[in-house]
Amino acid sequence: MPTEVKGAIALRKALKEFTPNLAKETQKEIAGILKPVTAKARGFIPSSAPLSGWGKSNNGTWGNRVWSSSEAKRGIGYKTTPSKPNRSGFRSLASIFNASASGSIYETAGRLNPGGRPQAKMRQVNIPSSNPDIGMHSYETSTGKNYGKSNNPNAGQQFVDAMNRTSPIVNAYKREQGQAGRASRKMKGRAIFRAWAEDGGKTNAAVIKAIEKSKAKFDAAMGVK
Repeated sequence: MPTEVKGAIALRKALKEFTPNLAKETQKEIAGILKPVTAKARGFIPSSAPLSGWGKSNNGTWGNRVWSSSEAKRGIGYKTTPSKPNRSGFRSLASIFNASASGSIYETAGRLNPGGRPQAKMRQVNIPSSNPDIGMHSYETSTGKNYGKSNNPNAGQQFVDAMNRTSPIVNAYKREQGQAGRASRKMKGRAIFRAWAEDGGKTNAAVIKAIEKSKAKFDAAMGVK
């Protein structure tokens, strides 16, 4: 979850350059603010695989995404260092994330496609053979990477339904009064965003207050009036 404050990135750079002890103090304070939400998000990770068979090891497409409750919980962490600029040029000063592949899938499954990702449509591909007696080689392939690969046409819906039985997707987006534009679906999830929504903006406000306090201390140290 990002916390964006105008001028905060420049402040962080100035703190590190001129008042390194204050920079460390500010990071420590922000970390303490983020820890409770992180712990709460970990508590929303189910203790067993939400879908039968997801917790079994395999060498297929899901080989590196086998469900592990412990890994999904450990994957939830926080950063108090600035992120890289996004497409719009914005950067987050602090964030909460899930570095676990299976945990990230659990967090967001159904966010883009509430009915599950549609299953691949197959098309036939013909390739000329170098042997004139054989003619054409033919095989079937899926129509694109945005489709599921299961032979079960209802696999996507069943997968999302299994996730929703443990926890529905919660919308953590809070539209401010008079705010225009479409709400981002990137603020929806089952663990981190659920914890963020239940926090009600208190953590966000606390991070901003910590940054404002560090700026006041920095100005005092630099003799700014």
